[in-house]
This record gives sequence, structure tokens and C-alpha cells, in this order.
Amino acid sequence: MRNSMRLGLLAGSVLAALPLTLTSATAQTGSGSTASDSTDNLAGEIVVTARKRSERMIDVPETISAFSEASLQKAGITNLDKLGQAVPNVVLNRRGDNEPNVVIRGVGSFGNVQGIGFYIDDVQNFTDQASRLVDLERVEILKGPQGTLYGGSSIGGAVKYVTKKPSSKFEGRASVELGEQSIFNVNGSINVPLSDVFYARISGYADTNDGYLKNNITHINNDKSEEYGVRAAFRFAPSDDTDINLSVRYSNLNNGGNDYYLTPTTKSYKLNSDLNENIYNHRRVFGSILSVDQKIGNMSLISLTSYTERKNNLLWDLDYSGLDGLTGYQPKPVKTKVFTQELRLQSDNSEGLNWLVGGYYARVRDRSLVTTIDAVFGVDFGGPFTIANFHDNTSLEQTYAGFATVSYKAGPFEASLGGRLNHVDFFGVNRLIPDSLHVKDTVVLPKLTLSYKIDPAMMLYFNASEGYEPARFTLFNETPLLPYKPEKAMNFELGAKGQTSGGFLSYEIAGFYIKNKDRQLETLVIDSSGVPNEATGNVGDARTWGAEFSFTLRPTRGLSLNANGGWMNSKFSAGDFDGGRVPYAPRFSGGASVDYSTDLSSDLKLSLRADVSHNSGFFWTSDNSLKQESYDVVGGRLAIGSTDDKWELAVRVDNLFNEKYHTELQPFDEDNLLARRGQPSLVVGSATIRF
Repeated sequence: MRNSMRLGLLAGSVLAALPLTLTSATAQTGSGSTASDSTDNLAGEIVVTARKRSERMIDVPETISAFSEASLQKAGITNLDKLGQAVPNVVLNRRGDNEPNVVIRGVGSFGNVQGIGFYIDDVQNFTDQASRLVDLERVEILKGPQGTLYGGSSIGGAVKYVTKKPSSKFEGRASVELGEQSIFNVNGSINVPLSDVFYARISGYADTNDGYLKNNITHINNDKSEEYGVRAAFRFAPSDDTDINLSVRYSNLNNGGNDYYLTPTTKSYKLNSDLNENIYNHRRVFGSILSVDQKIGNMSLISLTSYTERKNNLLWDLDYSGLDGLTGYQPKPVKTKVFTQELRLQSDNSEGLNWLVGGYYARVRDRSLVTTIDAVFGVDFGGPFTIANFHDNTSLEQTYAGFATVSYKAGPFEASLGGRLNHVDFFGVNRLIPDSLHVKDTVVLPKLTLSYKIDPAMMLYFNASEGYEPARFTLFNETPLLPYKPEKAMNFELGAKGQTSGGFLSYEIAGFYIKNKDRQLETLVIDSSGVPNEATGNVGDARTWGAEFSFTLRPTRGLSLNANGGWMNSKFSAGDFDGGRVPYAPRFSGGASVDYSTDLSSDLKLSLRADVSHNSGFFWTSDNSLKQESYDVVGGRLAIGSTDDKWELAVRVDNLFNEKYHTELQPFDEDNLLARRGQPSLVVGSATIRF
């Protein structure tokens, strides 16, 4: 009954809008805001910084998925789970412990191995990659190795958050959301010009969500969460040649952290568990970024400096039962400290020769909270056993790099060559099992790009690039620290992108081939006592090939139809799993959406959206013993607001048909699996004002 009512609401809204659609060309004439909406997703209008310079997305010779603020809002994308559903050949979600799980084109991993870099304003984010998405200019997802410009840990691609900069315009925004699961979210921003050359922008949010995984013993939902954050940005632009930006941010998150349940089968999708502990994961993050952009003639000198500190306290029930088994307890905050510095000199965009040269340094102390946790993840000692301060290891990772690119344009042709010399020094000490280890390596990461513009709005391109995930080590509960080799990937991509005159059709098509050496993945290791442990290691080589597409059709003003999809074949080509499919790599994934906006009067407009995403299923483990079945997630949004965008009321339905799927699934013991179910159906209403 509940799903039927939701389906009826969505279908009724769409049917009611059909007559308006047929007359939209006449009704929307002269509406500036509607015109803006209709061109929001034009490939030629979106500006990205994938190559660390501002360019139209249509001019960048590689596969990029970009989401503007408006498109994020329409799609209801506020976290990683929703972002991953919107992009083909991408598996992306937030783990129970708030770390990201991300795989792009079969490269990357769940757990301690990432392989995908996260960036805030071109600064790598090591501490809170899965935080709330608020006050963003756009989000960019770059596919394929990004090692030349972005370094290690971007072997499969990169996810870039670009925040809004302070400007000379006084403006603000406030929004409140109410929904099922006792959702109550507020967020807002205000931009204030303090003088002709000095501007400030403040944004913040506060979210509460009771979650959906009930605890039958404590009667408190294991995934209940409370999160708030604030960001202050200041901009000093005394001339057209000087632009200085300083931003500071703070976020505070408190949730269950390990909101999983035990199940004997892969087809169990429970909404309850039996944990006899009031689990929590309390994370605080402070971060700051200082950027200086100084023009010197026809060049720009750019400096990016950042410092970030994270603190974590937690209590986890690691036997995942109502028994007095194993509890992990961390009363003293675990601290992670990160400092990065990048300096680069580059030519301004021009015809002919363009170049960029730079240097990079990063220092990360205690990068991974989960390294020690995973050593006992899934352990049930069968009796009361508490590990206090169970994260008791110290690590220090330092990265030094120099990089350069040069490109030359000759008419419709452009050739670009880049390289990065990257050195990583990783040192760790484990106090649970007295041991220390020092791992270091140096690599060269090249990239070649060739492109040809058939006309200003259509490009053919080819690129070849090498990616790299540094060597490190893992902790295993009964042995010393275990090192593993770096992972390398060679990527080849051939594609076409463009749009027809007037933006009637935008398209992007690409084919790719990836050769991985020494894949880094977490695998299940059984110790001498029969206890399962997760250990990161090299599982062999792999080969991946595939294709993907994205088409956006705009038949009338205010109406936008999008379809995207990706197919790939990703298999191990050497090692213990030779011939098997690589985990987290669906054969096919894709989606479709319909966006429609029309003026009801000179002051009022209606906006409708329906979307669906499909995943054909994949394997969770390297031995292909656990499979995620195919699933489809349908959503919709109905909004009414002013034509000048000063206010809006909206309601959104996520997972309309309550599709059941897992966001995590892994072995636990001989009889059980450890599972986390994806978001069930959810209705959220919102009110937004702008000034």
C-alpha cells in the first residue's frame, strides 16, 4: 500500500505535467530562470578543472562526469551513495565507519585499499571523504588513472569537490529538510562583500537521521547519526592579477560506525540486528586551505597549502551478536594529521603552446583508522573480551613529487604529454605486536593525449596513462606487519564527445582497456586458530576492457532526457584467481532521468524529475564466492517555486519501490556473512529560500 501510494503520487505528477510539456515552447518564452535551467547541463557550458586549468568540459579529452549545484539538488545527491548511482561503471558508497567504498571501471576497492583520490578544491582529502555535500559549485568524477597531475592513490580516477568561492555579490541561501527516519536537516550559506576587494562566505549544516537498522537489544538504531559542520571562506582580490583564498572547515559526526548484521545467506536483507553494545563512532575534522594565484605576464604562479586534523573515538561490537563477545573501545581520540603543499607555474590558456610545471609534498600521520580494526574485523572469541585503545599503531607517510605537462595546438589538432616523478616513504609501528616496517618506492607516471576537433563542438580523442597505488603494509593479528607491492595500471582510452547546434543533443562515448599489475585487494585469511581476518595484499594481475556512453536530449526548453550506461569485462589474468571476475565490477551499469520545468504563471514554476539506476550485479570477493544480484533504484522529485528562484518547496522519493540490495557483504565465520543493506524507500520534503 505504501509503495502504491508513492507510485501513484509520482505517476500522477508526471501525467499532470504532460499537457504543460506539449505547450512548453510557448509558455516558457521570455523566462530567464527557465532558460538557465534548460542549459544547466549543456556540456559546452560546464567549466571543469580536470587538467588543473579552467576549461569547458567539452574541450577536455577524457571521460568526465560533472554535476553542477542545480543538478545535484534536482537529483537529490547529498552523499556518496546517491552520487555513485548517477554514474556508469562506478560503484561508490559510504561504509558504516564513514570511509568511502569506491571503484571506477573495476579499479579501486572496498576497505583499506582505495585507489581513487578525493579532492577538495584540488587538495587531496585523506580524512572525511564521505562528508555531507554542501555549498558546492560542482562535483567532478574523472575516470582512468590521474597519476600525472594528482599522484598516487588515483589509479582508478578521482572525485573532485569544488566549493563555492566568495564573490562580490551579496547573497544567501537556507534550506530545511524533513523526512522519514526522523530526518531533520538544515543547511545554508551567506556571501558578504566586506569591501571592493575582500569577500567572505559562510556555510553550514546540521543533519539528524534515526537510520533504518534497528537494534533488537538496545532499541537504538545502529545507523542513527548526527552530523554538523561549518565552513568559512575568505577571498582577497586586490587586482585582476592576484587572487588569494583562505577556507577553514569543521565537521562533527556521531553515528554507530559498524552498522552491520549477521546473515547466513546473501539474499537476506534485514532491517534489524542484535548487538548488546551502544555502539558509536565520533569523528571531528578541522581543515584549512590557503590558495594563492598570482598572474605574471602570460603565466600564473599557484600555491596550494593545506592542514587537516581528524580525531576519532569509537566503541564497536565486533562479535555482531547479543553475546558478550568482542568489543573494540577507543576512549582516547585517535588523531590523524595531514599537511600538503603544492606549487606550480603554468601558462595561461592560449592557442599554440601550453605548459605546466609543479612540485608537491604531503605528510600524513596515522592515515588509516581502520587498519587495526580490520585485523580483528569479524572475530568472535566466544567470551567477554574488550580491546581498549585497540587502534594502537602509528604510521607516517610522506610523498614528494615533481610533475609537468606540455601541450601544443595546431588548428584542430592537440597533442599533450605529461609526467610525474613520485616518491612515497611509508613507516609504521604496531604496538599490539611489537614490530615496525619501512616501505618506500619511486615511480614515473606518464600520460599522452591526442585530440582532433571535427568542429568547435565535436572532439575525437585518445589518451594513454599510467596509474599507481603505493606499496604499504597490513596488520594481521598473529603475525608481524606484512608489506605488499605497489599496484600499477596502464590505461588506454578512445572516445568522442560533443553537442549539436543549440545544445539539442549532448553526447559522450568512450572505449577503454586497462592492464593492472599486482592488484591490491583485501582478502580473507584464516589464521591457525580458524579465525578469519581481512588482510590487504597483492592478488595478481587483471585486465579490464569496456565502453560507456552518455546522451542528453533537450527537445524543448525546460525538458531534458538523459541516458547513460557502461559495459565492462574485468577479470584476473594471473595469480590465484586467474580467470575469475574482479570484485565490485558489474558487467553493466547505467541509468536514465527525465527533468522537466515549466512556468505555471509569471511568478510560479513547476519542476519534475524521475530517475532510475541499474546495476547488473557483481562479486564481493576475489574468489567469486559471494555475489550481489542485479538491482534497480527508482527515484522522483516534485518541486514548485518562484520563477526567480527565490523560494522552492519540494518532495523527493528515494528507492521508490524499496529495492533490496547490499552496500557491503563479506565473510564473517563458517556460518555467517557480515552485511549492510542499502537505503530502503525514503520520502523527504524540503523548503529552500534564496536572497
